[in-house]
Amino acid sequence: MARSRSRSVRLLLALGACLALGFAAAWGALYLGVLRDLPDLRSLQDYRPLLSSRVYDRAGRLIGEFYDERRFLVPLEAVPEHVIRAFVASEDDAFFQHQGLDYRSIVRAAWVNLRAGGEIRQGGSTITQQVAKTLLLTPERRYTRKLKDMLLARRIEQRFSKEEILYLYLNQIYFGHGAYGIGEAARTYFGVTPGELSISQAALLAGLPRAPSSYSPYRDPQAAEARRQYVLRRMYEEGYVNESSYEESLADRPALADPPEKDDMAAAAWLAEEVRRHLFEVFGGERVRRDGLVIETTLDLDAQRAAQAALRSGLEALDHRQGYRGPVRRVAPDEIEASLGDLARENAGAPADGPLLGVVTAVDAKAGAARVAFGPGQGGEVRLEDVRWARTPDPARYPAPVGSIERVFRVGDVTRFVRRAGEARLLLHQEPLVEGSLLAFEVETGDVLAMVGGYDFERSEFNRVTQARRQPGSAFKPIVYGAALREGWTAASTIVDRPVVYEDPASGFVWRPGNYKGEFYGRITLRSALARSVNNATIHLLTAVGVDDVIDYARTLGIESPMERNLSLALGSSGLSLLELTRAYAVFPAQGRRVVPRFIARVLDADGEVLLENVPLGSAFAEEQPPEVLSPLDAYLATDMLRAVVEERDGTGRQARALGRPLGGKTGTTNEQADAWFVGFSPDLVTGVWVGFDEKRVLGRGETGGHAALPIWIDFMREALAKRPRRDFTVPEGVVFARVDRASGLLAGPRSTDTYFQAFAEGKVPTETAGSVTASEGDRRLRLDAF
Repeated sequence: MARSRSRSVRLLLALGACLALGFAAAWGALYLGVLRDLPDLRSLQDYRPLLSSRVYDRAGRLIGEFYDERRFLVPLEAVPEHVIRAFVASEDDAFFQHQGLDYRSIVRAAWVNLRAGGEIRQGGSTITQQVAKTLLLTPERRYTRKLKDMLLARRIEQRFSKEEILYLYLNQIYFGHGAYGIGEAARTYFGVTPGELSISQAALLAGLPRAPSSYSPYRDPQAAEARRQYVLRRMYEEGYVNESSYEESLADRPALADPPEKDDMAAAAWLAEEVRRHLFEVFGGERVRRDGLVIETTLDLDAQRAAQAALRSGLEALDHRQGYRGPVRRVAPDEIEASLGDLARENAGAPADGPLLGVVTAVDAKAGAARVAFGPGQGGEVRLEDVRWARTPDPARYPAPVGSIERVFRVGDVTRFVRRAGEARLLLHQEPLVEGSLLAFEVETGDVLAMVGGYDFERSEFNRVTQARRQPGSAFKPIVYGAALREGWTAASTIVDRPVVYEDPASGFVWRPGNYKGEFYGRITLRSALARSVNNATIHLLTAVGVDDVIDYARTLGIESPMERNLSLALGSSGLSLLELTRAYAVFPAQGRRVVPRFIARVLDADGEVLLENVPLGSAFAEEQPPEVLSPLDAYLATDMLRAVVEERDGTGRQARALGRPLGGKTGTTNEQADAWFVGFSPDLVTGVWVGFDEKRVLGRGETGGHAALPIWIDFMREALAKRPRRDFTVPEGVVFARVDRASGLLAGPRSTDTYFQAFAEGKVPTETAGSVTASEGDRRLRLDAF
């Protein structure tokens, strides 16, 4: 019996040994297999995560980002100690003691998983293991992957310092809402840098990596708050904060804030999108979105804000002149109270100074006011004096006396309002249907300072500066007059403005061009014809100069769009982009030098190496074209004529005199006021403005370039020139000045009552005084009478 028992024991021992050997062999094989598949740690030494490419204005202000993962690297020394301690307390309290693995946590996690029937519920990962998992392994929840991250954690601890591991961890982890790394997390949630994070803010962020979606303060504020309190308690228990700091931080529930650059990026969206398109074409989208490029643009954010404000204000003013289109929708009066919750939800997230949907709850005709609600307990008052522009959309539906608030609102109208700063008083807001664009760049450098491609980038990304081609109308006339100057005409030369009829013998089409007000001026100087924007005189001048010569002159100035070879060219019948026309005008104040607008100054890679420089907006001039496309003399004479548009009492741009600066420019209006333009310049800046609908339609009676576009130009230039010293246009050699009789264009005589100083090229000054005409001049006038 004893012998039998002994034999059984030996058998059991042998079986156990075999099982142990088998298990050890299996485990060893698994270990060796896992060991062979471990990633190389060299990728950690050259840490290259996906980085946002960032776009900056000329002063280094962030105005745009392109990314797959929104991240920028932050050196560990830029992260305060209390921020680091918050993550250690939350994620790995033994981080500074262990060598990559926390065996207590591993045992605790194993017990939890065992009780869950083998399902992996808890990982027990250290910060080092998380680095291994996120940077070297896949996120799969399998035991082989767990073994790998344990082995890698040991190796990482042997090769890297604790500070290097924290640097990798804090820059790599995901915080939710598209934010990767501590730098982007601090910016996304609180609008600060990591160095500005408070203990309370750090605790909230440290609680996110475990489950960013579950603990999001945007999606579940209660869960986020509970997690923040847990992190603070762990920091206190670990001795990272004293009792008073703990209590203060616990009570200091942090307020969420947008990144400070949010409004800047919205303002600069048009230029940022041009940058994106160009760089995607040059480098490919993947490199731009992942490689952390540094893109330095020429944009001046202050000028850009001024441009956006001026354009919006001008378009809204035009829209107001067309009247109120009526409410967005209506609510039955007895359903107003029930609708307030829906209104509040629709308004959630709207900027404080932006338009809000409101419902009219009461109209007081006697007081001339209406009460408006945006949600439960939220509202204000709109007064009649603030909405006089809002002519009734449907008099049949709003039967009330003219000038009454009831002609604008009825109880139950749902429409948009904006608050007056610091008041409960409201203004009626109507988003204009009309569009517009503005481009401004420096004459000397070509640097694009401002570009607005439409009323609202969110509404339409179509850039009407570069992508739209519209008839410039009279804004093309300076090109006709500039060509005449190049051919030897002077600003004092005269031409006859009279009716004319053109008939196409092939089609039978009859064209009877006329002037804006239907009147004709007879004999008129070129200066006065351009200043007044006289149509027929310009057509006669085009005939005298020659269509081909005018087209050649336009090409010289940089206009690339097709131009039809007919007399309607004089009135701007061929479509151009705002970029082309503004670039053409820039040659005049640049003293005949071609100006290549550039919008990207430099592109650098993440290591600071320059990849690209001086990128032009749109197509550049042909390389073989000389830098000087006009003589300084011809450029100045054209500039002087364009100054008359602003300075003459009957000039179409005379409103711009209010700026008190030397300025030149030209209005443009097409048939039936479908397009309105003003392109003009100072010695420093050239700016173009276009206003119109995307689909050709009438802007409205009287909506000329001087009425619809010029006020926008003035508002912008007032801000853009405010910090620049006043200076005049440079007078080149070969220019002389003479006093001229305004009516005849000859030298002022004893009986001349209306005179001015006119610039001429040497040898081109009139030789006769007013009241005396030489034979040669008389012959020339007779020739012109034929046109």
